[in-house]
Amino acid sequence: MNQPSPSPEPQKQPLWRPVAVVAAVVGLGGALLAWHGQPSPHDAAQPTPQPQAAEQAIPMAAGSLPLSMLPPDDAARAIARSTIPAQQKPALLAALKDNRIRLAALPLADAAGHAGQMLTVSSSGISQQIILGPRAQAVLLPIAREGIVTLTRTSPAGMGPVSIATLDMFHNVVVLPPLTPASPSFAIPVVVQ
Repeated sequence: MNQPSPSPEPQKQPLWRPVAVVAAVVGLGGALLAWHGQPSPHDAAQPTPQPQAAEQAIPMAAGSLPLSMLPPDDAARAIARSTIPAQQKPALLAALKDNRIRLAALPLADAAGHAGQMLTVSSSGISQQIILGPRAQAVLLPIAREGIVTLTRTSPAGMGPVSIATLDMFHNVVVLPPLTPASPSFAIPVVVQ
């Protein structure tokens, strides 16, 4: 009597392989989406991504705000054209060249759509002044990989509180806690990828 030979068992793949492939695809997709949303320094006509849709806004939660790293060539040009103080630009360019820092653009807008609130944005010992409005302004952030960005309201007390909207690397609108005369400063943990 002929017994059927047992069929070979299917080979099992290690669990990490499918997980690694999915993670790589998701990461690449997020990076591509973030990069396509970044304005090119070569194309001044391309608008900065705007945090507009309030119904899509998510409040700033615990954790870090993920931002996309500017490519080194674009980052060097962005530093040259930025409002970063001229005496600090050579040190930033040297740190960028030595891979000690990454550069990210943080778009900031007044979440209520008002104009005129003044804000100081500080990161890695560099402070920049901006006036918020309904359209986002990109502020350059030098970050090693992870860091803290401090937003400080410098408007007169009579202007009332200000809510700030920004975009993360996935183009989610993030609304930060309001800055008031009683609580004029907010620190944001940032990760540049």
